[in-house]
Amino acid sequence: MTHWPNKLVSAIVGVVLAGGFLVGCSRAQPEIGPAAAVRVPLSSKGLPAGFFHVDADTKCAGQIIGYRFVVWLNNDRIAVGFNTSPNCRMSRDRTVDGMARILVLDLQGKVQASRDIAYPADGNGEIVADGEARPGPAGTLLFRIQSVNLDPEGKTESKSGVLLLDANLKDVARLDRFLEQTTFVDHALVFQEGFTLTGPRAYSVLDGSPPVETQRWTEDWPVGTMDRTFGEHQLAYMLCKQELRPNEYTSSNVIYAGAKRLCSMNVESADHGGWSAPLKGEGTAALVGFLDDGSVAGQINVKGIPAGRLVIWKKDQSTETLPWIPRDYSGAVGSATKDMSRYAAFSTNDGELCERFGKHCSENGHWMVFDRTSEKPLVNRALPKNGRAALSPDGLHYASFESGELRLYSLPPRK
Repeated sequence: MTHWPNKLVSAIVGVVLAGGFLVGCSRAQPEIGPAAAVRVPLSSKGLPAGFFHVDADTKCAGQIIGYRFVVWLNNDRIAVGFNTSPNCRMSRDRTVDGMARILVLDLQGKVQASRDIAYPADGNGEIVADGEARPGPAGTLLFRIQSVNLDPEGKTESKSGVLLLDANLKDVARLDRFLEQTTFVDHALVFQEGFTLTGPRAYSVLDGSPPVETQRWTEDWPVGTMDRTFGEHQLAYMLCKQELRPNEYTSSNVIYAGAKRLCSMNVESADHGGWSAPLKGEGTAALVGFLDDGSVAGQINVKGIPAGRLVIWKKDQSTETLPWIPRDYSGAVGSATKDMSRYAAFSTNDGELCERFGKHCSENGHWMVFDRTSEKPLVNRALPKNGRAALSPDGLHYASFESGELRLYSLPPRK
């Protein structure tokens, strides 16, 4: 870590402020999109006071597991969740017992179901991840439980499990396995069988409610595989070579900083068919997932452009570039319709100077909703970084969990 003399830091801060760089990070922009149609205050429903203070979710991040989420179960039911237990230990020797509250509401904001779930929250000195919930298969809520426990001998052991709940928050299934990912369309569960760093890996895909195995894969990933995603009956992976000597590209699982990459997106199907799409020297890409027509969405990394490019690859067709967040922002697709006709992302543009001085330029990022047929976003509005938002499965609504409220918004019909 570089240590900056106090006088030098003060001088730089003065120059930066005078030059408008820090101000530029949080410069106000006109907001696009509808006003909230429904607003539901949640303090009377157990939301702790101070839950949305600026540092409430970061003060003890990595030590205590907390939950904050909003998830659409279907087109007219929304689940919102938060931990009612403390985000930090009250004292050094007093561990935190986790408790999460989940509410299911309809489009009018009326509570249809509620449930409290106890979970291991304290990392016992080990690093822990944030709590997570997302859509599960067949309209279920996937509540992910990850913890660091002490065994009888006092040693730490990591555990991971998936709890599936129906729209009434009743148990559908509990799977004490590490979730690799969920599929884009049906939110089927993908688990790796066991764990190995080399050689073939076995994967199981579970779908339905209750979930049953619908697909099994055994893959010996080629050297140079950078990213991978599963569909219900297909899988895709990024395969890259790196220029380690001039005009000489080599396959390697080691990523070399600054090396040029020559990559392709490759698809395999359950019937052993497949196809490939080269990236034409653009670098690598993060795979979003398979759409309902078998095409693949991905976010291509572009040097010097944090946002990259959002694209769709189709077999034997040209790559389609989709409307996306501003080029100097960073973000990823967070929720979308099955055909990607509408999709949403949370983006930020905090620059290097903001991070260097130990704080963000703004408490907000931008929540953006796109329609594939228009270059202009349907929604572009400030959203607190400790807020959450999600697009409904049909793309006609979105919900946000922010400033102590659940807010519901209506969007215009799709063309």
